[in-house]
Amino acid sequence: MRLRPFLAFFLFSFTLSGCLGLVETAGRVADGSAFSVKTTARYRGKTVEVREISFKNKDKQQEQGLLIILDDFPFLQFRTTQPDRNGSFFFTSLHYMGGTYSGWNEWTQALAGSGTFRISGNTAYLNISGSIGTGAFTSAKILHNGGKRAGEEALASVRARADRIAALVEWMRAFPGGLVNGQRFSDVGAFEAYWKPILFPERTPSGQRPSTYTETDAEWSRAESVRWNRTYTRVLFPEALRPVRDSGALMRDFEEAPAWLYCVYEWRSVEAVLKENNLVKQ
Repeated sequence: MRLRPFLAFFLFSFTLSGCLGLVETAGRVADGSAFSVKTTARYRGKTVEVREISFKNKDKQQEQGLLIILDDFPFLQFRTTQPDRNGSFFFTSLHYMGGTYSGWNEWTQALAGSGTFRISGNTAYLNISGSIGTGAFTSAKILHNGGKRAGEEALASVRARADRIAALVEWMRAFPGGLVNGQRFSDVGAFEAYWKPILFPERTPSGQRPSTYTETDAEWSRAESVRWNRTYTRVLFPEALRPVRDSGALMRDFEEAPAWLYCVYEWRSVEAVLKENNLVKQ
């Protein structure tokens, strides 16, 4: 089966099922990344899977390491160095792939941090030491409405979006909304359902809008086919985020990269899931 019809089949299936995972799978098959890593052993915990992997580096030399996948954050894949004889390893990169209703975002980012992975019989013990630091984006691919971007063009877009997401998450974590300030959302759907009426009341049914939203004597601007309430923007958002919302860029980030935004917001939960795991060989 040729790749183009194969991809079309998955996209069609996604439309029927509403499952973002089908789009992500189709993307990995289309660019070959689904077949670039060989799993040599697999260990499962309650919400964590660790794979011992073999792969070729940029110099075409064979390397070994770990691939860590979290059930609650399936958009993320953590890569590490091969554990030494004491089980110590270092994080090397984070791979993200999140589907949307118009395509997907995919990128790889450098990581800093360490942990241990010790094996005893059929049981393995995973634990990270401290926090995991994120670094530069090293690769990116974007599919949006049938158009694909890669290389420096995609990297520039990803870096700009990452800056906007970081600024938004900083504001979200300080927002006096009750559900936030450290409390975890159950999944990306719950995250979207809570934040959409607050961020975009203009695109929310009137009965679900926050009590702070009013159209009385409001000033308006139009962008991305939406009439934005600039008065609400000034009341709720810090100065740096106001042009992002009133230009529609915030809405595009929310609609095109919800899983990405969710993962950044829940980063502390991501780190917590990686601590003190007992896993069984499969």
